[in-house]
Amino acid sequence: MAGKENNRPQRRILHTSDLHLTLLGDKECRNLEAVVDLAAQMKVDLVLVAGDLFESARVDNHLVSFVARQFQRLPMPVAVLPGNHDCLVTGSAYDRPELWQKCANVHVFREPKGEILTLPDIGFTLWGKPILSYDDDARPLAGIPRPQNDGQWHIALAHGYYVTDPVPYFTSYNITRKEIVTSGWDYIALGHMATFACVCEEPVKAYYCGSPLLIGGVAIVDLAEETGVQVNCYSLTTK
Repeated sequence: MAGKENNRPQRRILHTSDLHLTLLGDKECRNLEAVVDLAAQMKVDLVLVAGDLFESARVDNHLVSFVARQFQRLPMPVAVLPGNHDCLVTGSAYDRPELWQKCANVHVFREPKGEILTLPDIGFTLWGKPILSYDDDARPLAGIPRPQNDGQWHIALAHGYYVTDPVPYFTSYNITRKEIVTSGWDYIALGHMATFACVCEEPVKAYYCGSPLLIGGVAIVDLAEETGVQVNCYSLTTK
């Protein structure tokens, strides 16, 4: 894997997606509370939300404020990728800076062609490209750069369908095996599919974490030079 260094520290990530938060106080909100509780309990170094945190881009302000308060409970960084449901349109849940201003630990990927986020204090370099509209021609991993040899763990986020057929059944949000295996990144955190699933083991690990609403869990990703990238599904405890 590109960028591999012998002295990279062991790290742990909580990877979730597709919470589809809709209304304040519903089951989806309890799932988010459980995700935050688990992140704190397991002392993860980083939380990733690989798309569709919200059911819609135009949810109520009270719901957005609730999400912001939940993420404020965490001491670690939270990286959020807008998906196809909560895409980065004008007036979206992510286009309300007054509601997010107290969340210094939250980063939302906003650059149309994808952007790199470097977190040197915890040894991560992240890349993500948000979905910008409800159109169906987005390519979530198109344009991903090769990681630099910077001694950090390289983690990408993508929201879409993993496809292997030359002419895929789904024509939107396609993520191809070639894009994954040639990326050179250590782990690709996928969202959009409701079940926990590995789509690539080598040379790049790529997993769907599944939707907490369906599977009642998230992916916990452990990274270490000796053992590589290990991914397991952990159950949530809801109140």
